[in-house]
Parts: sequence; C-alpha cells; structure tokens
Amino acid sequence: MNETSVTKIILMQTEKLARQYGYDFLYEPQGDKTLCQIIQRDEDGSILGTPLSFHIDMNEEKGIGQISYYHEQGEFKKQDVSVFEENSLVNVFLFIQQRLQINS
Repeated sequence: MNETSVTKIILMQTEKLARQYGYDFLYEPQGDKTLCQIIQRDEDGSILGTPLSFHIDMNEEKGIGQISYYHEQGEFKKQDVSVFEENSLVNVFLFIQQRLQINS
C-alpha cells in the first residue's frame, strides 16, 4: 500500500474515530481487500464485542472502490467510494461515526 493510498486514508481516519469512542481498530489486508474491525474491550483487554466490521475493496489506480459493512447477521450495507465525487470519503466517515455513536 503506497503512502497516499485511499485505503490508508480510510484506515487512519477510522482508527481516529474508533479511539474517540473508546474502541480499538484492527485491520488486515486480504488480497485486494482489507478486512477492518472496530473492537470493544473490557478493562482486562478481552474482546466484549465488535460494533462494526467492514471490507475495503479499492482500486487505488482508478481512485474508486466499495466498502461492505457487516454485523452479526452478515452484510448490511455497501457504500461506493470515489476520489472524484465530492463528499464520498466524508460520507464513509460520517456513516462509521453514526454506527459508533449508536453502539456507545
């Protein structure tokens, strides 16, 4: 992943949001996708739950992609991402923030 990739921007901003709400943020590249999980832990560090999981599937060269969000029952939302559409990334971060507010 290069220094200025769209995926890296999403990961960095999501980590900031997760910490703001007292959660941990984990991610793992899986081929051309990145699996992301926002984790709630207790005082001892044990995992209490996963308020939000999602896959980032970005074509960095084209600047477009899709994020698929998951909960316990499976996928519940897909969101398109494009560096050429105004507010595309902002809308991703707003959605993540709203989900974290609901769970906090």
